Amino acid sequence: MPTASVMLRPLGSLAGAPPPSPTLHGALCWATAILFGEEQAQRMAQELTCTDAFPLVWREGEQPLRFFPLPVLAPRAASSSERSLEGKRDATRALNQQKRLKGARYLSERLFEQIAQGNLPLERLGVLLAEQQVVLQSGCLMTREEAETVDKGSARRPLLTSSDVVHNEIDRWTLAVAEGRLFLREETFFAPGVGLWFAVHLPSEELIRLLPALLRFLEDTGVGGERTTGKGHFLYRLDKEAFSLPVPPDANAWVSLSHYLPTPDEIQSWQQRSPAPRYRLVAWQARYEAMFAGGEVVYKPLRRLFAPCSVFPLAEKQEIYGRAVPSGERLGHTVWVCGRALPAFIRAGGGV
Repeated sequence: MPTASVMLRPLGSLAGAPPPSPTLHGALCWATAILFGEEQAQRMAQELTCTDAFPLVWREGEQPLRFFPLPVLAPRAASSSERSLEGKRDATRALNQQKRLKGARYLSERLFEQIAQGNLPLERLGVLLAEQQVVLQSGCLMTREEAETVDKGSARRPLLTSSDVVHNEIDRWTLAVAEGRLFLREETFFAPGVGLWFAVHLPSEELIRLLPALLRFLEDTGVGGERTTGKGHFLYRLDKEAFSLPVPPDANAWVSLSHYLPTPDEIQSWQQRSPAPRYRLVAWQARYEAMFAGGEVVYKPLRRLFAPCSVFPLAEKQEIYGRAVPSGERLGHTVWVCGRALPAFIRAGGGV
């Protein structure tokens, strides 16, 4: 089944970071339950897989510029040659180049494909950044030509801006601002022409036909936190063309594009293959949907998931990796945490 992509045009700021895959999965499943009933919602929970939401830039008269997660860099192993003065100097230079990538989180689709094909070692990105052949804007790495198209000759602008916004706590009895009850909450702001995108995978044609209605529902309700104050509202567009990435014929690893919860068999397969996994762990404890429960805050059990950008050895090519696990009952529904991941196959080695 081809994987589709969805583009999101922001109508305002977003509470927190761009929505991760479990949040998008949960939002679409709740929309299915409300519009089409419990049976279809449980089918959707078992079959739907989403990527995280990644940045996207609309370019007039051209294809949108999509970004992907920057794969985790391999730890640098010291060699015996570095004991000499010249070796230490080269090692220091390499580390300084790698530090340039500290603020980078995303790669443009062109750079991501070059890395996937093994034509661009990850460590080389630091050198290209120093030579200004690659540009870093708001955590997004792109080629110099792409950056010029995005900025259209003007000064470089931030694509996504994340900042802490001050809020007041309201006393529910006096309906006044509670004294000394100020708090900060992270929000993400978008530049004009900048939005998000994510990919969805559904093996059932019947459920695929529900997607337009589900996305229209999310346009009305929003995604993420603070929706009643106008946060997390987007216009959704389901791309007519199937989403796919070129697969290297000699691929030996894959990059997760989603928050990933592996099966025991998948974990065992890593121990028998190389390269070794490179990953980041996320402590995931999301809230249940509170739309119909008077705003009651109830959290799901704590899970640890692999973040997008994690790299794993390839034992067998699959459309989907990982699993979804039940996290309890809510409003008469069995609620799930989705740890299924869409992969991007790559050829690891030579610095990748």
